[in-house]
Amino acid sequence: MAELVAKTYSQALFEVGLDNDSLDLYLEELKAIDGLMKEYPDFYEILKSPKINTDEKKKVVDEVFKGKACTEISNFMKILLDKRRIKDLFSIVKEFENLIYDHKGIVKATAITTTELGGKEKAALVDRLKVMTGKEIDLVNEVDESVLGGVMIKLGDKVIDGTLRGKLNKIQTSLKEIIV
Repeated sequence: MAELVAKTYSQALFEVGLDNDSLDLYLEELKAIDGLMKEYPDFYEILKSPKINTDEKKKVVDEVFKGKACTEISNFMKILLDKRRIKDLFSIVKEFENLIYDHKGIVKATAITTTELGGKEKAALVDRLKVMTGKEIDLVNEVDESVLGGVMIKLGDKVIDGTLRGKLNKIQTSLKEIIV
């Protein structure tokens, strides 16, 4: 249900942003709000609270985002408050970003490695992924020491496991099949 709500609200905002040629601005502001809510969870809890009057919450939104968010995003936040959907904000932001990436032909990729990729390594990986997908790549590098070498790539809904752990797991599975 929450996924459907996120798709519905993000699609509506996407259409407004497309009409106003403001998609990038909307995404930037939504990500800032998303970050604010994560950084100050008490503020987020106040906006979600059923004990606080919606009009009071709207006043808080006006005060906090005055001069920091465009009218459309401020109004969007108020709609979420009116419809009691502020709890879905994080999913909506993620879905909105996905819509923009799809619109621009960009694929979001995550490279999980034991150490931070260098500039040349990252550029080479982006180039290989561009060739594989035929689309632009937005690559984020996450460091996870449990990877044991190599790289695991999350590309949209696909996972490419080039880690040492992944290779060892494949060998283990193969050996189990041979033994059985």
